[in-house]
Amino acid sequence: MHRLNKRTGMFIPGVFSVKGKPLPIPSWQDLFPVTCNVMLRKIECQTILEKRNKNEKMYHIKDDPRSIDSAERLYEGLVTLMQDQPFHTIKVKELVEASHVGRTTFYRNFDTIEDVLRLRSDQVFEEMIDAIIAYVEEHGNESHVILLKPVLRYFYTHSEIIELLMQADRLDIAMASFHRAIAPYKARAQAYYSGINDAYVEYATTIRVGMVTNILVQWIETGKQQPPDELADTMAVLIHNMVTLDQLL
Repeated sequence: MHRLNKRTGMFIPGVFSVKGKPLPIPSWQDLFPVTCNVMLRKIECQTILEKRNKNEKMYHIKDDPRSIDSAERLYEGLVTLMQDQPFHTIKVKELVEASHVGRTTFYRNFDTIEDVLRLRSDQVFEEMIDAIIAYVEEHGNESHVILLKPVLRYFYTHSEIIELLMQADRLDIAMASFHRAIAPYKARAQAYYSGINDAYVEYATTIRVGMVTNILVQWIETGKQQPPDELADTMAVLIHNMVTLDQLL
């Protein structure tokens, strides 16, 4: 029979005795598997939501070839599935089958299917930062919209993840990746705007990122019809001579 834990006040599974032979009593999870699974799923969902609210990365890829290969397989499998069906209808079972990996492998590396896109988005935007640095080292700071030209040049050949995020209606993931990528450089922005409250510098950074992201998305959505440099140079002129609301009234 069950024994009472005097410290916690809870019953502990005990044993039945049949003809003198003890038989273990199933645990509560064995007795109520559906209830326990629902409770565990609620806890898991709560953890995921807490991470998402904190804008944390929700993937956990180990720095070893096997883990990296599994993540790449899952991404390629997701790309294939999204060619034939809406993102929100894709299930983990379908993804692991298309990627030729096990379900355990998926959950070892990701919490949700969205995290597969989040990982690739973070990788792409980190590479974009490298492209911006290389551009500045070669050309210097040509204008106040220096950020736009190397960004457009980079995404001219690396726009797949943006297209997938548009299809999944999750451009917020791209925005979060952009902010994470530039986070190490915010101290330079604060030094540049010396004497201005850091909170206002954060607004300035958000405006810059939002402007570049919106131009990028519009450009990709319309098929990248304009050459990257031409679009960047034209936007530099338009932004410099921005029409204000009072001029339109």
